[in-house]
Amino acid sequence: MKDKNSRGILFDVVVTIKGTDTLNAISNEKTGYPLVMYYNAAGPSTGVNGHSFESIAMAVSNDMQHWQRKGDRPLLSKGRGICGDAQIVKMEDLYVMFYFGHNWKDGDPSAFDRFACSYDLVNWTAWEGENLIEPSEPYDKQYAHKPWVIKWNGVVYHFYNAVGEKGRVIALATSEDLKEKE
Repeated sequence: MKDKNSRGILFDVVVTIKGTDTLNAISNEKTGYPLVMYYNAAGPSTGVNGHSFESIAMAVSNDMQHWQRKGDRPLLSKGRGICGDAQIVKMEDLYVMFYFGHNWKDGDPSAFDRFACSYDLVNWTAWEGENLIEPSEPYDKQYAHKPWVIKWNGVVYHFYNAVGEKGRVIALATSEDLKEKE
């Protein structure tokens, strides 16, 4: 399936973190800790319904058993809705965090995929352009979210959780039309 949102946004992703040793070396160099985790952190209630918002925060560990939050604020937050389910990939010297957003605007309860970039795994710059993936088809008309992006055999595969007329399904957007390759 060709990426239905093809606007040149899905870029050349190369995952270079292949094992724990490589990840530890990168983490030690960039954060001072061998183990790094990105998680959904709950914020305070933002409405009369009592729902709290979620942001992406970072935790670090030396032993995989004892974790501590890195920093005193979230890495990515809108102060409402959700920024969540981060996936980190490395592209040369740049780290890219793919994540989903939900309910960022009044009257728009949709969920969609976004990204942010960093050179140090701590300070992130969120993309301010169009969403990578957003509801646009019957199978993802409610939510198009929770990304997992990989590059394989020269093609970028963007898997995501789609919620629409068929319930909850796994959908796929690609950087090339795979039907042409058959």
